[in-house]
Amino acid sequence: MLLTSAEVLILKVRDDAVEEVIDTVAAERSILLKINGEPVVSLLCTPSDIDALAVGFLISEGFLSAASQPRSVAFDEKKLEVAVEAELPAGWRDMTESRAITPGCGRGVTFTASSGAARLKAVKSRVKSNLPEIRAIVETFRRQSLLYASTGGVHSAAIFGGKIMLFFAEDIGRHNAVDKVIGMAALSGALLDDKILVSSGRVSGEIMTKVVRSGIPVIVSRGAPTCVSVSRAEDSGVTLVGFARGNRMNIYSHPWRIIQ
Repeated sequence: MLLTSAEVLILKVRDDAVEEVIDTVAAERSILLKINGEPVVSLLCTPSDIDALAVGFLISEGFLSAASQPRSVAFDEKKLEVAVEAELPAGWRDMTESRAITPGCGRGVTFTASSGAARLKAVKSRVKSNLPEIRAIVETFRRQSLLYASTGGVHSAAIFGGKIMLFFAEDIGRHNAVDKVIGMAALSGALLDDKILVSSGRVSGEIMTKVVRSGIPVIVSRGAPTCVSVSRAEDSGVTLVGFARGNRMNIYSHPWRIIQ
């Protein structure tokens, strides 16, 4: 089993005092993703929940629908390769020809151009929440992040059904953490049209595209959104909540889902 953290010897400086101590840092690996036997992309990630990461990435990038199931997913720890066999849309290889570097941790890659994101299917869910429930799930989410507590070097994401946390993942990349919980939901057969996604990181346009493609109606983040994510949320019918910390939060789009 691959480790998600490692111990390193460091010099810790406090004021004028310098001491040699053991510190815990987040692990990072490059995992090659293969689709139907063909290498597609290397994912820099925390080496955990790799099956879910692969499936979530394929859903987020439009290779798979949120309701579809791959034929098989197999992770080879020795080769650091994850192989997915699935029914994919015609011309899927052409989708891999256009790559963009995301603003995410580890210089992530997306195959979705802005023109493609503009054609996303709107989220129609009528699910609603309320301020006490949002505050409760953010607090539950905050207390769950054990790898962050030990390393300070990862992001986390979770999917909630009401106040119940259904899926949780941590990763060095905020994009990966979101992909992992989307993949967990897909592999378990869970529907996301009445769920809430919670994230620790900034909500960029790429993160919002993942949310819309998965059919998630509400995203709540402890961080800030970008202008593209706000615009995409408004256009796609997603309720976007940012800076959710303690009793504070900002609601950027479709506030009708958050009953005061």
